[in-house]
Amino acid sequence: MNEGGRPPTSQDPRPPPKLLARRSECEALDQLVADALAGRSRVTVLRGEAGVGKTALLDYLSDRVADWHIARAAGVESEMELAYAGLHLLCAPMLDHLDRLPAPQRDALATVFGRSAGPAPDRFWSGWPR
Repeated sequence: MNEGGRPPTSQDPRPPPKLLARRSECEALDQLVADALAGRSRVTVLRGEAGVGKTALLDYLSDRVADWHIARAAGVESEMELAYAGLHLLCAPMLDHLDRLPAPQRDALATVFGRSAGPAPDRFWSGWPR
């Protein structure tokens, strides 16, 4: 916590709390934040068996960007067969902002969420802007 009782942000000069044996992962997440602050888009996937510390790393990252808006979703194995289950978990709370997206993404999400008719979008579509 900083002097104001808030978690550290990406602008906080003090080092964040240490995660044991996670230096390289924390450095990668710190670089992700630095790149985002510099206007460079990045994606990172955390994967691993239950209990290896994925949530602790996400908490570390969330603490570093406490002043940002963060969207998180946690899927469970029983949802694997449900089409777009993860997308629903992540995006359903933000559907009020659907109109802000470019047309291809807006249309795909509107179809997935039943807001417009049409064929289901291809889950592996690679036409997203880069």
